[in-house]
Amino acid sequence: MLNFLKSVFKKGELRRKVVFTLGLLFVFRLGAAITIPYINADAISASATNSGIFGIMNLLGGGTLERFSLFSLGVSPYITASIIIELLSMDVIPVLARWNKEGNNGKKKKDRVTRYLTLVLGLIQGGSLTYAFDKGYGILTNPSFWTYAYVVIIMITGSMFAMWLGDQITEKGVGNGTSLLIFTGIVANLPQQFIASYNSMVSWKSTQAAITSTLWYVLFIIVYIAIVVFVVFTENSIRKIPIFYATNNTQTVMRTKESTNLPLKINSSSVIPVIFAASVLAAPRTIISFMDSTKTTQMIDNILNYQKPVGFILYVVMIVLFTFFYSNLQIDTRRIADDLKKSGGAIPGIRTGDDTKKFIGTVLNRITVAGSLFLTIIAAIPIIAPLIWTATSDNQLTLGGTGLIIVAGVALETVRQIRSILTRREYHGYIRQ
Repeated sequence: MLNFLKSVFKKGELRRKVVFTLGLLFVFRLGAAITIPYINADAISASATNSGIFGIMNLLGGGTLERFSLFSLGVSPYITASIIIELLSMDVIPVLARWNKEGNNGKKKKDRVTRYLTLVLGLIQGGSLTYAFDKGYGILTNPSFWTYAYVVIIMITGSMFAMWLGDQITEKGVGNGTSLLIFTGIVANLPQQFIASYNSMVSWKSTQAAITSTLWYVLFIIVYIAIVVFVVFTENSIRKIPIFYATNNTQTVMRTKESTNLPLKINSSSVIPVIFAASVLAAPRTIISFMDSTKTTQMIDNILNYQKPVGFILYVVMIVLFTFFYSNLQIDTRRIADDLKKSGGAIPGIRTGDDTKKFIGTVLNRITVAGSLFLTIIAAIPIIAPLIWTATSDNQLTLGGTGLIIVAGVALETVRQIRSILTRREYHGYIRQ
C-alpha cells in the first residue's frame, strides 16, 4: 500500500491529477457543510432524511440533505436525468437512438440534453423538497414566496455546480467524478457512524456489561469487514468469453490467430437496481407521509414498506427484475457481435452474427442470476440483521446496504484506473530508455 502511494505521487502528471481531484472533492465537502441561508437545519429530524425517498437522496448526496446544505440535491438530478436519457435511447425516441450511433458527436448531443433535463429535474426536486420539509417541519425561518424561490435557486445552482465538479474530475482528474462525489460523501460520514455505533452498542454500567458489549461490538466490526470482503470479491468477479482474431501476413500469406477475451462482470448493473427498487417503493410512501392518515393510506404504506413481509417480497422481486433489465441495457450484445464480425473476431465454436449475439446474451443472463442474488443479499442484510441481531437495530452504521456497494465499486474502479496509468507511464519510460 505504501509503495503504491509512493509510486502515485512520484509520477508528475499522475500526482497533479490526484491533487486536482482531492482539491475539487474538498470544495464539494466544504459546500456540503454550509447550510442554505433562511434554513433552520435543526428543525429537520434525522429520521426524516434517512427514510423513504429522502434517505436515498441523502445517501447519494453524502448526508447533504439532512443539513439542507448548498449541495443538498447533490448529483441526484444528474443521475436521474442520465438514466432517463439512457432508457429513452433504447429506440423509444428515434433521435436519441440515432445519436447513439454517431460516436463522440452523438455523445456530446446526449450530454447537452442530459444537462437541460438535469436543470428541470433540479427545479422539480428542489421545489418539492423545500415545500415538503417546510410543511412538515417549518424549516424556512422567514416563510414567503421570495424566500422559497431563493432557497430553490440555491439548491439548483448547487446541483449544477456539483455536476460541473464531477465533469472536471472525470476530464482532468482521476476516476469517475460523479461517482467520487457520492463516494466522498459516504466515506466522510463513516467515522461518525462508527463512533455512534460504539456508543449505542457498548455499555459501561458494569464491568461484566462492558466486557460483553465490547465483544459484541468487535464481532459487529468483524462481520462488517467480512461483508466488505464479500462485496469486493463479487465486484471483481468476471466471466471471460474467449475471442480469437484471424490475421494475415501478406509476405508469407500465413494465417495466425490472436486470442483475447471479452470480460463480463457478474454485477454489471452495479448498485442501480437497488436504488431503482427502493425509489419505486419509497416515493409513494413519502407522498403518503404528508397526507392525512386513513385506512387506505395505512394499507398502501404497509404494502410498500420493505421492512414488512409483502413489501420485502416486492423489494426483492424488483431488484432481480431491474438487475436483468439494466444489465441488458448496459451491455449491447448486438453491437458486440457486429463489432466482432467487422474486426474478424469470433468466439470458438460459435458462428458470427446472430449466433454470437445469442451466445453472449445467454452467458450474460446466466451470470446476471448470480449478480441479482448478490445484490439481493446485500440489500436484504440491513433489513434482516436487526431482526436477528437486536443489538444492531439502533446503529447508524448498517451491515451491507447500498452505500457499501457504492464505496467498494468506486474505490476499486479508481484504483484500477490509477494502476493502468502507472503501468502505461512505466512502459513509456522503458521505451524511452
